[in-house]
Formats: sequence, structure tokens, C-alpha cells
Amino acid sequence: MFKSLLIILVCSLTLVSCKNNAKVNDPALSGLEKEFESNSNEENYNKLVSKYLEIIQSSEKGKDISEVLLKATQAAVKMKKTDHELLFTNNLVKSYPERADSKNNIVRMIELLRLNNKSTTADVLAYSLIKAYPNDPLISEIKSKLPKTSTPEDYIMEIGQSIFMDTVKGFDDTKAMAYVDACEAFAMVLPKDPQASEYLFKAAETSSTLKTFEKSFALYDWIIEKYPNSNKAPVALFMKGFIFDGTLKDSANAAKYYKEFVSKYPSSPFAKDAQILLSNLGKTDEEVLESLKNQSNSGK
Repeated sequence: MFKSLLIILVCSLTLVSCKNNAKVNDPALSGLEKEFESNSNEENYNKLVSKYLEIIQSSEKGKDISEVLLKATQAAVKMKKTDHELLFTNNLVKSYPERADSKNNIVRMIELLRLNNKSTTADVLAYSLIKAYPNDPLISEIKSKLPKTSTPEDYIMEIGQSIFMDTVKGFDDTKAMAYVDACEAFAMVLPKDPQASEYLFKAAETSSTLKTFEKSFALYDWIIEKYPNSNKAPVALFMKGFIFDGTLKDSANAAKYYKEFVSKYPSSPFAKDAQILLSNLGKTDEEVLESLKNQSNSGK
């Protein structure tokens, strides 16, 4: 169960508002924290972090769980679990970019990514951090560890171009995953940059090509939640319905998102398409063709 909860957190990018700051009052959690504090072994760590993960996954929208993420991070540090530390720090920065410790957390993420042999993502974080904090005293040291002078935009473009560089293999899955991580890294460090939603959308499209659909949905949700006024927000919602419909053959979820799209964006160029797709959900290709034929005949 512990491993499956971690996987859920990796895929999940559900962003929560930090306006409603509430402490978690859970006697069971307090007991697990005390047990881990007195005896920091693997078993107690797994029990404690499983509880943190359950709280994170079941939290209501709008509830501040930043302290839970912070405590989970601290527990991972105590057990020297750098992969878990990276995971929790990632979610902390991503969901709560306005925290005072975000810059230092990003610096720590760069270190952790290098330790985990993810230098490409580390470099994108570093280039983005330089753009975000050009005059910070930390920047000179960060620059010294980069392979070359660049901008985050140029570096991400290079990663994107590398996806198709192997003319024999064609689409390179490994490079594509690195591109997704790079686009996320940019938006994490520079959430207010005009290009942030564009990069997240490109990451979502690439994730769909990789067939990592949970990741795609999480990225689309990131756009919808954090960039509701961007031109990518309506398309992100439409694409959720479209993937459930055409790829996953999940008519119930497809209908849910098509209806939400039509209600939310009735003037969108995609509104008519969504209505047509909604009316044809669950039909075979033959039934769709017959329906279109009947509509055509009735219009004559």
C-alpha cells in the first residue's frame, strides 16, 4: 500500500490553495509521529509516511497541507531517503510556490536531482532559478555547475528537439520524459511567467504520446487550476474529455468533462465539437456514420 500511495503522489498534481491554513488534528498521526521520533526505523517510517500520504490524498480542496508535506520531507531526510525527499519537496514547491522557503527548496531539489542522476531536469531548474533570482548570492555557485550558458527556454527547446534526433528509432521515450520534466520544472520555478501554461500544455501533450495519461490529466489540471484565464485552460479541459473518449473508451468520464467544457466555455470554437462528441458517446463507428447521414438528410 505504501508504494502504491507514493505512485499516486508522483502522478498527482492536484493543486490546493494555501488560503485555508488548517492544522491536521489526528490522534493516530500524533501517535505515529511520536513513535517515529523515539525509534526512527524503516517500519515506523513507512507507517508514518503512509499516514501522511493518506492525509494528502484525502484532503479537501482549499485545505492547506503544506505542513504535512514539510513533515513528510523531514522524515525522509531523517531516513536519508533522497528519492522520497525529492518527491515531497517537489509537491511542496509546486503546490505552494509563494512559501518563503521555496527558493531554498528548489536549490535542494537541484542537489537531489543530481544525486539521482537526473541532471537534465536539475539543469532546467537551475536555469529557471537564475532567471527568477538573477541577483541572488546563490546564483554564482549554481551557474558554476551548469554545462553551458543558456536560458531555460533555449535549453528546453534543445531537449524537445532531441526527442526526434534518432532517425532510426524515431520518437525517443527517454528524451520525451525528460522534456516533460523540463517543462514542469520551468512552471514550478517561474509560475507567473507568460510561457508557464504553454510549457505545461506541451508537457501534457507529450505525456499523452507516451501514454502516461494520469500524468497528462494532472498537467491539464495544473493549467485549469492555476491558469484559468490562459488560452490553454479551455483546451486542457476539452482534451481531458477527448482522451477519456477516444483513447481510454471511458464514456462516463468523457461525458463529465465534455459537459463541464460546454457549460464553462459555451463560446469556445471547440464547443460544437464537444456537443457532437457528447451526443455520439458509446456509439460504434457505424452508428456515428448513420447518425451523421441522418442529420445530413434532415438538413436537405
